[in-house]
Amino acid sequence: MTKKKKKNITVFCCENSAYKAAEAIKKHPVLQSVDLVKVPCAGRIEIGQLLRYVQEGLDRILILACPIENCKYIKGNKRAVQRIRVVRTALKNAGWDEDRVKIDFVSSVDPHKMIRVIENLGE
Repeated sequence: MTKKKKKNITVFCCENSAYKAAEAIKKHPVLQSVDLVKVPCAGRIEIGQLLRYVQEGLDRILILACPIENCKYIKGNKRAVQRIRVVRTALKNAGWDEDRVKIDFVSSVDPHKMIRVIENLGE
């Protein structure tokens, strides 16, 4: 019998929204199955950085940004959306699964949405 490989998932969380939601559910099992990385703004995550993580073997990367029209830095979440589009296109063009990198939007007061998004990551 072969062991099923544990997914290697990193979730980048905006410190102003998703990371605060994560703090509210820090003992939830879904958070035990991923690596959380706090970032000052989802819009600061670089395209090259994400491509490097995929190349190094991450199964999934999820960026959780502030809800649209509710970004502390005004356009950080929109910048993140644009960068994720570029990354997904690059992955597709290289013959890789573009769904390895996803973005969603989580408010600091909606930890239950964060749970749902992470649980559905593989779908």
